[in-house]
Amino acid sequence: MQEQSEIVEAPENPTLLERIGEAVIVPLMLAIIAIGFASVCLRYVFNGHYALFWSEEVIRYAFIWLFWLAAPILVWRRAMFTVDLFTNMLPKRIQRVIAILLDLAVIVLMGTFVYYGWLMARVNAPQLSSALSLSLFWIYLAIPVGAALIIFATIARMLRDVRNGAQEAGR
Repeated sequence: MQEQSEIVEAPENPTLLERIGEAVIVPLMLAIIAIGFASVCLRYVFNGHYALFWSEEVIRYAFIWLFWLAAPILVWRRAMFTVDLFTNMLPKRIQRVIAILLDLAVIVLMGTFVYYGWLMARVNAPQLSSALSLSLFWIYLAIPVGAALIIFATIARMLRDVRNGAQEAGR
C-alpha cells in the first residue's frame, strides 16, 4: 500500500502576518525572475552590448532575503522538511513532548543566528558590494531579521498548538 505524501497547502484564511509576508515575497520572486530574464535576453540578443552588470548581484541578494523572509512562514505552517518516521510510531503525548523540545532547539539555534548575524552585519557594514556599491550590512541583516521572525513564528505556533491541544483535551 502506497501512502500519500503530506503536502502542506496554503490555508484558506491566512493570518495577517502570512498575508504581509506573501505580499513581500511574491513581488520579490517576480522581480528576481524578471531581472534574470531581462539580463539573459540583453546579454545574448544584443551580444553583451547592453548587459546588466548589476543583475547577478541583485538576484543573489534578493534570493538571500527571499529565503529568510519565506522561512518563518514555512515554520508557522509546519511545512519545513522533517523526518518523522519514528516519531509517528510513538504515542501522541510523547510526540507532543518531542515537538516542544524540537521547537525549543529551533528557538535556541535561531537566537544564535540573531546574535551572530547581527555581529556579522555590523562587521561587514563598511564593505561595499562590487557592482551596486551597497553596504553589505543590508545583505547580512537578512540573517538576524529572518532568524528573529522564525523565533516569533515558532513561539506563536507553540502557543497555538498548546491552545489547540487544551481545546482537544476539553472535548
